Amino acid sequence: MPETGKLQLAPHETLQLHELLGSKVALVKKLKASQAMVQNPDLANLIEDSLNTKKLEIKELQQFLEGKGLQGTLQ
Repeated sequence: MPETGKLQLAPHETLQLHELLGSKVALVKKLKASQAMVQNPDLANLIEDSLNTKKLEIKELQQFLEGKGLQGTLQ
């Protein structure tokens, strides 16, 4: 029986989380590349807000995968 407070994920759930993390990282790279080409200030602000949100989501996923409530490895 798993320890109380520790969350066990099935292998496919771990894979799905890694895929989600990878897609968010790819989106951040794409937004950063687009940001350099944008001239409209409103669009630049929207991209900046999106970047900040995605970076926060990535950080939260990484923390979850690194052990905040997850028993397992990232390999």
